[in-house]
Amino acid sequence: MIEKTVQDLLNDLVANAVYFDQAVQDTKRPYIVLQQVGGEPLEFLEGPSGKDFVRLQIDVYAKDRTVANSLMSQVRVRLVALQASPVGAPFSLYESSVELYRRSCDFHILAPA
Repeated sequence: MIEKTVQDLLNDLVANAVYFDQAVQDTKRPYIVLQQVGGEPLEFLEGPSGKDFVRLQIDVYAKDRTVANSLMSQVRVRLVALQASPVGAPFSLYESSVELYRRSCDFHILAPA
């Protein structure tokens, strides 16, 4: 599961606060949320390759916009080890309901199916 590999790669950036799909309530900030949001199977005329181009959304949450931006830059550098490529540039949002800044980006990663 590629999400676990990415979690292990990013954990030390946020003191082991990398979660799948959503963070637990009252999570210490900053934290990262990973969610597989699609992808494409890699198939050939001979049949399936056993690999997929996974589309993984990564959201960084922080109390400060500059911290969220910096963390996403570090995430992008770390993902080079997996030959991940961003799908567009990251974007920023302010989540007023929880008073947090979010920096979000999708990545394509070749991973076992």
